[in-house]
Amino acid sequence: MEKQWISTIELLNYLKENPNKEKECRLSLGYGLGSTHYWYWDPKTNMFMHSRDWDFEPYTASQVVKWYGEGKWKIEQ
Repeated sequence: MEKQWISTIELLNYLKENPNKEKECRLSLGYGLGSTHYWYWDPKTNMFMHSRDWDFEPYTASQVVKWYGEGKWKIEQ
């Protein structure tokens, strides 16, 4: 099955359904370009953990939506 592009809200919902499982995700930058992000949901802190190849940092859902609200994502792994 081909990986589908999903919205930021769909990504957050997926992460919550699969807690503590780090996912490599591709953010579309348009024109065939993308950037790699690493995400997981930490139910103990009630935060989304984010990294771009360094230490994970916590973010609330509203922060993620504010920064990436219109973004499209592919879950790579």
